Amino acid sequence: MLWMEPLRQWKVDGMDLLAVIDAMRHANAVVRTAGKPMLLVCNTYRFRAHSMFDAELYRTKEEVEQWRQRDPIEAFAAWAMNCGLLTESNIDEINARVDAEIDQAVAFAKGGHLESVTTLERYTYAEGHHE
Repeated sequence: MLWMEPLRQWKVDGMDLLAVIDAMRHANAVVRTAGKPMLLVCNTYRFRAHSMFDAELYRTKEEVEQWRQRDPIEAFAAWAMNCGLLTESNIDEINARVDAEIDQAVAFAKGGHLESVTTLERYTYAEGHHE
């Protein structure tokens, strides 16, 4: 049985976009060739607290700042600019589009309604498979 065999697993620096792309391409080739599943573990760092109620007493501001130096978005943008693939103008345009999309998503969410308690679990289970 396929799932009885050990799962292939690779770890990759999730803070390095190019490393993730390379690992994903390689994993994709292995899966297509061997016909077996793989797990790609992309280790990353969370810059923000879990929630607005999280005082973040478990890490220092220095630790977060140290990890921010490896921000994958900033690192990729710098790499793409060094390679001549992006300009500062391109990045400004991308940021403006992202900001507009976020504003639109927030407006949509704020304009929505709370789910009724009676339908809260709808689409959670397959029909007829829950108590």
